[in-house]
This record gives sequence, structure tokens and C-alpha cells, in this order.
Amino acid sequence: MIVPVKNIVETVDLTPNDAFLPLFECVVNSIISLIQSHQTDKEIQIKIIRGDYPQQLLFGNNIKTINSIIITDNGTGFNTDNFESFETPFTKINKKYGCKGVGRFTVLAAFKSIHIKSNYFQDEQWMFREFSCDSENEITPISLPEISSSKKATTTIELLDCFNPIIKDRTAITIEEISRKLMQHCLIYYLSNELPKITILDIEDNTAEVINDLFSKVSKENEREFKVGNHTFKAYITKVPKENNRKNHYIYYCANSRVVQSKSIGNINGLFSYPINQNGQLYFLDVYVVSDYLNKKNYQTRNGFSISPEKQDGLFGGSEISFEEIEADLLTVLEDEYESHVKESSQRSIAEVQTYISSKALRYNSLRYKPELLKTIPPNSSEDKIEEYLHKISFNARRNIDKKLQDFIENKQVNEDAIQKIKQDIQEKTAYDIDSLADYMIRRRAIIELFDKFLEADNNGKYRLEEDIHNIIFPIGFTNDEISYESHNLWLLDERFVTYKFIASDKSITSLSQKKSSKEPDVICLNEKPIMFDNPISFGDKSNGEVNSMVIFEFKRPGDVAHQKKKNDYRWEFSELIEPYFDDFLYSVDKKNYKGKHVVVKKETPKFGFIILDVMPPLLEQFNTDKGWNKTPFGTFYKIEPNKNLHIEVMTFAKLIEYARNRHIPFFDKLFGK
Repeated sequence: MIVPVKNIVETVDLTPNDAFLPLFECVVNSIISLIQSHQTDKEIQIKIIRGDYPQQLLFGNNIKTINSIIITDNGTGFNTDNFESFETPFTKINKKYGCKGVGRFTVLAAFKSIHIKSNYFQDEQWMFREFSCDSENEITPISLPEISSSKKATTTIELLDCFNPIIKDRTAITIEEISRKLMQHCLIYYLSNELPKITILDIEDNTAEVINDLFSKVSKENEREFKVGNHTFKAYITKVPKENNRKNHYIYYCANSRVVQSKSIGNINGLFSYPINQNGQLYFLDVYVVSDYLNKKNYQTRNGFSISPEKQDGLFGGSEISFEEIEADLLTVLEDEYESHVKESSQRSIAEVQTYISSKALRYNSLRYKPELLKTIPPNSSEDKIEEYLHKISFNARRNIDKKLQDFIENKQVNEDAIQKIKQDIQEKTAYDIDSLADYMIRRRAIIELFDKFLEADNNGKYRLEEDIHNIIFPIGFTNDEISYESHNLWLLDERFVTYKFIASDKSITSLSQKKSSKEPDVICLNEKPIMFDNPISFGDKSNGEVNSMVIFEFKRPGDVAHQKKKNDYRWEFSELIEPYFDDFLYSVDKKNYKGKHVVVKKETPKFGFIILDVMPPLLEQFNTDKGWNKTPFGTFYKIEPNKNLHIEVMTFAKLIEYARNRHIPFFDKLFGK
């Protein structure tokens, strides 16, 4: 049965990562030909002929794609046996060298044709043969075998016209990069001392690389065998100096003396995310793994393995092993081989996490002193991942401590050992509680700094709008029952107000109490449960009753003189800004919320008004002092109206920030240091 070449070629599925697989196949065939020969000076020469620029031109990349490749060697050549093997798909002639008889089909999946000239020695005479091969015409003789006048073994293979769009753009790399890829692919031959001299030449710019020179930088560290299930693997461990932009250690999985696929070791074990330091020199590892199991599981096209990435559990797992299992045992070998590096990397990783905690995540401060927990975080993790792991560690640790405390309470058996143990648990719980406080204080410090920044004029003398300042304290249009506790920042004004049960921000009194009033203070707080002044966007099971206390704040835009009616006219009282709001609640006949429920505010109800503004000119201060306002030693003003049980206080934004910061100094100093 004859299978057309075209049909076989169509089954070859090349991926962008296989751009140089056709070249690798040809070079390995040349190496095998040289192994079979009796040459003393074994050589392979590769010429790269460039074509057009890539279809998708990358920024800064002015390298052309590869059009053709010419490979010349002085091996056994295309004698009768080798030519007949070339004619036969899936031939077994070189099976012991790992050949599957499909390399030429891989080449034809990328290049339109192959042109071969071979001068070889057979039956005591020198012979010459020339032919071409493509998918449509298959093998076409150009020159039948004939006696040659040349007495030099030379075989030239030309791969002509790269056409495959899947790989073509990926061939646009430098000759140095091609050389490194070829070196990695052929490293097993180097390790077994079977590598000939390989020279690669870029015709475009007449530059050349000798592959063997690259191996001079490779240090063979060790060979280690390990077993996974019933299968034996050998790891050739090599190292290369850290150069250029290289950032990873690699595993290279090999089959039949060829590299098939690679993987970053750091992606398997983060402790190998850093280069190895030996006597002050940094190195990266290249670990080449070989096994009969890999040989058997290699695809015909040698671009992958029929091995599961992950361990298969259950009924259908059978005797098959996975890459996950291979890598787990290989990493055990590497951790043993580089024990000092593993220890150093672990310490470095822990230190990096500790630095992250101290600079950006004090909410986990107690974990800084628990390296046994921090070492579970994969090294070289991003900040997002570190945050994710820290949250999980903290949550589990807190839950574990809470369970221990609950068990102690329920156990009711008190002895010296139990007391000592519970004391330690309480200390740990206290440390975690301090973390929570630190997190809360970090947020407060940021709010204070942001508020202070908002009060500064920009380069054009413009100030933040009133609503911008206001929104730091409380989001416009929300009540505290609709957002989380930490979303408002009324503690800036007074710590008492963080416990108030209802807050309406920038909502008119009309919408709250159904009164015809256009007055609109910035914040109304009612220290009452159930919620009093409900509105369509708040909620609660009750919304009526007698108010225990009322607080109203009014903020004015920084940079303006508050409520200035006429330029340079300071004849107005501070109370004009806020007292009318209280009067509206006190003296309206029918005070109801939006549901029509009655709201009761009496003269005896404690009432507090706060006015925050940016500027208090001396004449305005003097006018209000003459009207009975009292000035404190701190520069704020207050007035008490006993008959209304009303206290009004006036301060600048600067004083507000100063008071807020001073209240927090003891906490900040204790938590963050002076």
C-alpha cells in the first residue's frame, strides 16, 4: 500500500513554537550521519537565507523571516540504504538513534521543497546523487547515482521557500537566538561527546556563530537518576552564567536525544525563581530529562508528549504517570542538590513578604514574626498574590485561635497546662486584633492626609469643590444603613458620630420630614434607634419616635468666606448658617418622615450644630464676639442657647484636620513608629 507524501504532510500539525523544528530535524539527521561515519573532523554548516519582514512587525524588530536554509555535512551521505530509507515513510533504519522516519514530512509542512546533493563513498568508490522532494511530486531525481570525481564526503540539503504562515513570522529572530535554540536542542549530544562542529551563517548580514562555543559556557553539574512509579528518569543538570535578560531556570524534556519541550522550573517551585549564587557568580540551571518513558510517549512529529499534565486519580489512572508527578520528584532531586540555594531563596522570599507587610499591609503585622507561615507563600509572587495568601493565612489562623478559645470555655477543665496554653492563645488573638486596629488606623491616616491635600489650592488658585471635600466624610446620596461602616468618615468631625444610627448626607429636610423647606444642611445625624428620618433610599423596620439627640453639620467651600452676602460685609452671625435648620424641626406643627410617621424633636432634645469653613476674617470674628460668641484658646468659636438645649461650634478646616490628627497621634506613633 502506497501512502502519498501529501497525505502524510497534511497530518503534521505545526504550532508557532515549532518554527525551528524542521531545522532541528535536519541537523539531528546530519549528526546521526556523522556518528555513523569514520570522519575525524566532523562538521555541519548551516546557512540562513532571509526573505521578507514579518506580516505582524513587532516594534523595534527589523529582522526578516527565513526563506530558505542550507545544511551541509561530511557524514555518510545518501548511499543506497539511506536513499531507500528516505523513500520509505516511517522507516526503522535508524530506530536505535531515535529516528521515526517522519522528519522529511515535518520539513515539507513548512517548506515547499527539499533539494539534496550528496557525494558519498559506497562499494569502494565515490558516488554522487542529486534529487528534490516536494508534497506534490514527491521524489524527483535530478542526477542518478554516478561515479564522482570528488573524493570528499559532502551532503547538502536545501530547505526552499518557507510558506507556512503559522511559523513563518516566528523565524524572524537573530542568528544568536537561533544558535541558542539549536544548542539547547542538541545538548544531549554534547553531554555524550557526540556533537560535531556546527557553524551557522546568516547570509543577510554575513554574521556567523559556532554552536560549540556556546557550550563552553555550559557547566555540567551532575547527573541524577530518579524513579516515578516504575519508570526511571535521568536528569542532566547543567548551569549557565546569568546573562542578558534571562530570568528563569528550565527543564528540557527530551526524547530520542532531542529536546521536545521546556518548562520554567520557577513555575513549578517558586524557590527556583531566583538565580543560583555560587562564589559570587549568578547561574541559571538547564536540566535535561531523558527516559525510555519519554521516548515512548513522544509524538511522531516530536513536538510534544502524550502525557497528562496532572495526576490522574481514580479508576482510570492505571500505571500512567503525569508531568505533575515527574516534576514533583525532579524538584525533590534539585532541592537536595541545591539545598543552600533553597534555604537562601526561602529566607529571601520571607524577607520580601515581611517588607511588603511593613510597608503596605500592616493589617497582617503579627504574621511578620511567623516565618513558618510566611514560607508557605510561593516565592516571587506578585503583590496581589501575596495579599491573597496573607488574607487566607490570617483568616485560617484567626479561626484556629477562636476555636481553641471556644474549646477552652466549653471544656471547663482548668489546670496549669491548660492555663499556660490559653494564655498563649490569648496573646495570639490580641496580636491579630492589633492587626485589625492597624488596618483601620492606616485608612484613617490616609483619609486625614487626603482631606488635608484637598484643602490646598492648585497652581491656578482653585480649591476642591464643596462636594469633593464633603465626599471624603460621607458619600453624597447615601445613608449609613446602605453602605458599610468604614465607608463614612464622620470620626473626622467627632468620634461620637460613628455610632449614630441614621445619617442623611446632602438630602434636603423637605425630603426627610415632608416639610416645605429648601434648606439643605450638609449632614444631619440622629442618635436614635429605630431610624428616624427615613427616606426612599434608606431602610429600617421603624421610622418614627422621639429623637434623643440631633446633630447638623454645615461645610463651606475652602477658599471662600462662608455665607458672605456682600463683599467686605462681615455683619452676620455664624448661627445664620445652621440655626434655621433646627428651628424648622422645632417649630413646625407637623413633623413627619416620608412615610407620614411623626418625628418628635423637643426643646429638651440635645442639639448640636457644627460649622466648618475655611476663612474667618478678623472683622467677622469681632462681630460674632460682640453678639455673644465665645472664642476658645484654640481659635474656635461656640455659642450655647440653653432655652433650646442647643450648642453650636464653629471651626476652620485647618482646625478640623489638626484636631483629627492630634487625636490619632498616640495610635499612629504606637502602630507606625514616630
